[in-house]
Amino acid sequence: MELPAHEYVLAVERYPCTAVAVPQARAIAARAYAPYPWVDHGVVKLLVSETVTNAVLHAGGGAFDLICHAPRHRTVRIEVHDRGETTLPTRRHRPHSAWDQHGRGLELLDALAPGWSVVRTLTGKGLVFQWQAPAQPTPRQKER
Repeated sequence: MELPAHEYVLAVERYPCTAVAVPQARAIAARAYAPYPWVDHGVVKLLVSETVTNAVLHAGGGAFDLICHAPRHRTVRIEVHDRGETTLPTRRHRPHSAWDQHGRGLELLDALAPGWSVVRTLTGKGLVFQWQAPAQPTPRQKER
């Protein structure tokens, strides 16, 4: 994957598609964005967890890459690329029960990072999301 000349990357890590990789990827993202007090780290870690879990569950094994881009204009951009099938994720069309354990990842992305997208690559697919910080800091961000 070739990045535009103006893109700076804070972290690039490759992980096996196993459940152990989810907290590891979340920790890398947390460290990458720790210097930015305006970032809602809880939201970013949640979005990383959801996208990485999607890769682990649906990539069919192999590995995935986590790419954390340097923020621009109060926007965090993260990519998760896997080497699995190139079938793009789809939303469920059935109502969720309060006890459902799966199937909410894309809904969370829609709610918290509405500009997310999936791209096909030569080796699989990549899910890209951007989280935009609010214009005014939240009370939690002011405490930092």
